[in-house]
Amino acid sequence: MNSHDAIPPAGLRDRLGDRLGDRLGVAPAQLKSRVIDFYNGLNTYLSDGSLDGYVQFFNWGYLPVEGRPDDWSGSLPAAMLDRHAVRLVLELLGPLGVDGLDVLDVGCGRGGTLAALAARFSPRSLTGVDINPTSIAHCRQAHADPRLRFFQGDAEDLAFGDGTFDLVTNIESSNAYPDIDRFYREVNRVLRVGGHFAYTDLLQPAQFAHARDFLTTNGFVIAADRDITANVLAARREAAQVQLRAFNAQEADAADPTRAALMSYFLAPEGSEFFDSIEDGRFEYRILRLRKVANCIEL
Repeated sequence: MNSHDAIPPAGLRDRLGDRLGDRLGVAPAQLKSRVIDFYNGLNTYLSDGSLDGYVQFFNWGYLPVEGRPDDWSGSLPAAMLDRHAVRLVLELLGPLGVDGLDVLDVGCGRGGTLAALAARFSPRSLTGVDINPTSIAHCRQAHADPRLRFFQGDAEDLAFGDGTFDLVTNIESSNAYPDIDRFYREVNRVLRVGGHFAYTDLLQPAQFAHARDFLTTNGFVIAADRDITANVLAARREAAQVQLRAFNAQEADAADPTRAALMSYFLAPEGSEFFDSIEDGRFEYRILRLRKVANCIEL
């Protein structure tokens, strides 16, 4: 099946969660441990060097493109560190309110998304979950705002009660979840009725089709569905090579082919195989904003 086929039959849907595993030749059962190892190494590199206090985001960023509409009308300083990454967060939210809400960021990485929300809005609480222990350790040390709290946890088994949050965000993380439907069910469970799921990632078109089908069958209505692939690739063209040098990627990757594949997937510099596969339409980067109207019915 290629990426442009229709949604696969139900018996094949378990393959959707293995998209990163397929690219790396890693079985679904091993994928989480390989992702943890990769981010442990990346966080260790950052903490041992001079970049630890500066790198708060792992997302690919968003750059406005002439002729394409934006969902956020503000502007960020040209010299602002991580401005493309912050812009992606603000584009994802678009018209959604944050003030007074209980917010959960699943796959929070180094905490940049929640720190950006804390700096620009007045949410009641901001909670981050990430499977990687070194990312959570960094978050707890780097982000002092008392509204922020961070927990190590699994996106497919969230350790929160039913109806705990008003807004769940997930940015460029779900592509590494072996059981994506289980994650979608967990988002529905922890959201209050009327709450929103703000979701953005890079997936194959059939995987997005499956997401729409599963989520709308299980308690959500789609408020927005927007292709931002061109905007994300524009950000990659501007920033990826600088990031490769900052992470000392080329030297380290020469000795570790698996790390090289992960780093290429992680940064997608222009001219890489992964960048080209996005540009030719095999993958697309989309924003989905969904509102919960009922509890999940899929068991």
